[in-house]
Amino acid sequence: MARTYAFDTGALSLHIEGDARVRPVMEEVARGAAEGIVTDLSLTELQYKLCRRVGAKAAEAEGNRIRRSPLRLVHSSPFLDMASRLKCRYRDRFGLADCVLLAVAQVHACRILTTDSAFEGLKELRVSAKVFPVSQGRDPEGRKRQRTRSP
Repeated sequence: MARTYAFDTGALSLHIEGDARVRPVMEEVARGAAEGIVTDLSLTELQYKLCRRVGAKAAEAEGNRIRRSPLRLVHSSPFLDMASRLKCRYRDRFGLADCVLLAVAQVHACRILTTDSAFEGLKELRVSAKVFPVSQGRDPEGRKRQRTRSP
């Protein structure tokens, strides 16, 4: 069975910035040797962050480019019950969008690709995580990170 990767917003951001650390994974997905998954929430979050930085038109264009890419867009709604249980378990460690990603990753037995250090040391069945470090207090674009979590 081919390997499956689940991209969070940070990993997507690294991809669109051309970061060499995610390039081999994207090449593997493009060759069909692996599957790449993106949740609708991760894509929405990426477009919002891009909109703040480069404007709505450019953010929408990037979202459309990802939708046309070999990455498979997964809708969150079938995973919300599972995500709510994960959010309850991981209260302060993960936000709700992260719990949706984790639920998708469990169902699809994925390796989560992320810039979020909260995923380090994750111990969940059928899931592993690869954390791409970004400079402390900075997002993948080098801006000061403002970290908020859902209650």
